Amino acid sequence: SNTGGYMIKQWYQRRVRGRFSPYKWLGFELSRQEFTDAVALRYEFVIPDLPSTCQCGKPNSSSHALSCPLGGYSILRHNEVRDCLAELAQHAGLKGVEIERQLLPVGDFPLPHTANHAPDARMDVYCMGLWGPLQKSYLDVRIFHPGAPSYRSKSIGNLYREQEAQKKRSYGKRIIEIERGTFSPVVLSTSGGVAPECDRLLRTLAAKIASKHGNSYREAMEFIRLRLRFAVLRVCLISLRGTRIKVHHTPVGLVDLNLL
Repeated sequence: SNTGGYMIKQWYQRRVRGRFSPYKWLGFELSRQEFTDAVALRYEFVIPDLPSTCQCGKPNSSSHALSCPLGGYSILRHNEVRDCLAELAQHAGLKGVEIERQLLPVGDFPLPHTANHAPDARMDVYCMGLWGPLQKSYLDVRIFHPGAPSYRSKSIGNLYREQEAQKKRSYGKRIIEIERGTFSPVVLSTSGGVAPECDRLLRTLAAKIASKHGNSYREAMEFIRLRLRFAVLRVCLISLRGTRIKVHHTPVGLVDLNLL
């Protein structure tokens, strides 16, 4: 199917010609409030009308909202990027694309103590043919917020390297020795930036998409970056103002429908 290539070509042509917003055509448009919040996040402005206290009980801020685990928004952000990567891998013509693939058990293999030994460990994205013909590749996503208090004293470059190194310590040896595949940490920040290995991965995907569908490398690369950045941005914006508590409903089975 050439759906992916056609979509990229149409997006690029309409953006260049300026006929109408390609962002609206692809569902990338933002509301007025979302746009205002996005600009404030990008330049670290104070976001107006945020509650002073988070529903977890701590003082609220944009930085806290992007880091707070209550509500599951960090998981949603991770899953959006995971699914986006799997979609891009399919557009690139990679084989056997899967999400949440379970790893083989470690058994008595002597892995380092820093490695993940869990019997139910999974990789976010699995595919074949990324780095070589029929070579198994495993991708694992991590998204961090560089504005978190524990990160503010470190440069963004050091943060990217540290996050990649942590992923490699957890899974690198296990993937290479037991799965006999390659491992690529996919590290992004909430600002939309990517770590060096993620950048290399995206460039490889762009080259394969361009070759398969007849797009230029520039078209494919711009589209990939836009898809990933919006995948992160939309959930970041939702996490700023979304509810973090469960709404309790009366079970449907207990409702007398004759009263409705």
